[in-house]
Amino acid sequence: MKLSQLIMVMVLAFAGSLNAQIDYSDFVSGEYDPYKKVAIRERLAPPHVSLREADVKFSKRIIRCIDVRQKMNKAMEWPKSSLSQHLLDNLWEGNITPYPNDSMASPLNTLDYRSRLQYEQTVSIAYNPDDIEDIKDTIINVVMTADKIKKFWVMEDWYFDAKLSVFKPVIVGLAPVYQREFATFKASEQPLCWIKVDQRLRDLMSHWEYFNRSNNAARLNYDDLFEMRLFDSYIVYESNVFDNYINQFQEYENDKVAALLKADEVKNDLFIFEHDLWQF
Repeated sequence: MKLSQLIMVMVLAFAGSLNAQIDYSDFVSGEYDPYKKVAIRERLAPPHVSLREADVKFSKRIIRCIDVRQKMNKAMEWPKSSLSQHLLDNLWEGNITPYPNDSMASPLNTLDYRSRLQYEQTVSIAYNPDDIEDIKDTIINVVMTADKIKKFWVMEDWYFDAKLSVFKPVIVGLAPVYQREFATFKASEQPLCWIKVDQRLRDLMSHWEYFNRSNNAARLNYDDLFEMRLFDSYIVYESNVFDNYINQFQEYENDKVAALLKADEVKNDLFIFEHDLWQF
């Protein structure tokens, strides 16, 4: 037997022994899948590069809004693995810690969080279809479901690392946004809660499959989505002395077009700052 053939036999035997040690019994695939799809279940989120305060020469906090109704973000509503359903399930089970506001200082307790998932709504119900006057207002209990969450706020810190000479963002918080609908009006949009995007959450998101439009075999996860920035968004907040969101300023309060133009201005300022860091 030639040396090359002997090496090939040894490699195949070693690979077979490794596969024999992995238990795939808990990996659930579709009924008609030709192979067990375990790549997402085996993957973990790579940790971020360590960062020293002395190396950060510039920093700015930004909050973006991701609307899942946009074409580029539509995969976040994939029925088999929607981000809103994953977050609601893990928040309910206690795997994720919710916070009441964007400071993310003290967490919500379980009762306070679950109270946000339901509210009372007054509706008119006709008890007698033949009598149009037999209509009574009835209070019903509305429960928050994943399909009612159409937006997510993403808090990120843009920083310039002088040691590595990079200007990049790191996502630090995530908030599902919902809008309560009553009989006669819609309440303003507000975050259900804020969630820290730490290593624990990233490890969870690395097991949540994200639909890949181009190739079903090259599976992505939701950590890939945020780290590779495969989403479209617009800015709703930049750090300021009043700690206001853009639409809370008087000049943008009743003018959504002006608010979007301001968001583009903030985005362009970040681009210009990065461009001016370099010499050509």
